[in-house]
Amino acid sequence: MTLSHLHSMFSPNNHPQKTIQTELGNATVYPLNDHPGYSIQITDKVGTIAELWDQVSKKDNLFLQSSYLKMLEQFPPDKMTFRYLVFYHNNTPIGVSYNQVFRLSIEDSMQQNETSEPKQSFCILTAIKKAVKNWFIKKAEFNLLICGNMLLTGAYGYSFNDQIDASKTAALIQDSLESLQTVLDTESIKINIHLIKDHLKQSNDTLHLKETLQKDTYHPFLMQPSMHMPIRENWIDFDAYLSDMSSKYRVRAKRARKKGKDIVKKELSLEEIEANEDRIHALYKMIADGAGFNAFLLHKKYFTELKRSLGDQYKLTAYYIDGQLIAFYTAIFNYDEMDAHFLGVDSAFNRQHQVYLNILYDLVNRAIEGGVKQIDFARTALEIKSSVGAQAQEMLCFFKHRNALSSKFLQLVFDSLNPEEEWQPRSPFKIKEAPLSLG
Repeated sequence: MTLSHLHSMFSPNNHPQKTIQTELGNATVYPLNDHPGYSIQITDKVGTIAELWDQVSKKDNLFLQSSYLKMLEQFPPDKMTFRYLVFYHNNTPIGVSYNQVFRLSIEDSMQQNETSEPKQSFCILTAIKKAVKNWFIKKAEFNLLICGNMLLTGAYGYSFNDQIDASKTAALIQDSLESLQTVLDTESIKINIHLIKDHLKQSNDTLHLKETLQKDTYHPFLMQPSMHMPIRENWIDFDAYLSDMSSKYRVRAKRARKKGKDIVKKELSLEEIEANEDRIHALYKMIADGAGFNAFLLHKKYFTELKRSLGDQYKLTAYYIDGQLIAFYTAIFNYDEMDAHFLGVDSAFNRQHQVYLNILYDLVNRAIEGGVKQIDFARTALEIKSSVGAQAQEMLCFFKHRNALSSKFLQLVFDSLNPEEEWQPRSPFKIKEAPLSLG
């Protein structure tokens, strides 16, 4: 069923709609009842509004541009669909919101390791807690309505013009999710949980968002930190980066480079990525399967189609030993920032050749050569990323269950599924970098 069919199914008394005239023609919109003069347009195909979408969204954010979103829409992870919202004030477009609808199975997403836990517990409270958790894992399946992008770390859920302040933005996002949920109800998609993801914990915008959402029974949820690395102005090349390191970390980097001397590295063209699609996806899956919790798997053609869509803004570098493809990394140039995107490593080669650490150094080198201001290293492997110069940024998500009681229960469950990682931040440089700006 398309959204064009949904327009005729809405009851005017429950969710009125109207047709407005915009610079790009007519659009059917739904008023936001708590905000007079504000309304939203909803579609499940970004291609139908691509020109309008790109006019309204910020131009310096590749991950909210229609070219990237269209690719992901055509080659999504399993059980994921998309909804695109355009916000209007007095019939003038003022912002956009990107939303994913995802069916999450906790049991399918968790990599169980039975040997890591004792076969029996002598503490009755521990035994009960484990039994309840195991029962929940087997039963828990949710339809998530996500404002943001599960494939990325960061606030890629919406963009408004500068006249809309943070408090108004938070209120509009909150109300738009309620309206979008009503639309999904008509499609027989019952949403269990709303999730607004990945906002910097201490930023002013996040504080406004938190204040607004908590009034509407949203729960803040602290995720693993995101690792970002500022690129210093004096790093004209990789040697300059090494020169800023203390002797301990410079020796470590040179040792890793020596261990990786047998690796042949090659940036692949679109045709080469397509020809190696099976092996690239298999290497990616080795990493994904090793994660404690992995909510989704990328589409097999994701790496190929991302190259086709983004061209030179996307780089896939393959690692070969004796002609065998044993690893790869990807980098996306998002204007002033480079996103260290998905990678894959054959664990059989990792230790001997220091493959993963060499990938991190190569990403730093790639960022220096690309002239960006910082690298987004995303989550996971926090300590080793800090050892090459990345800094941790705490990220908040917000969620609510349609049932208030369930929301409180889920907060406890999410805490257990996202345990705090014990790690020691490293400082590899002789002179410490100033903390990253929170914006």
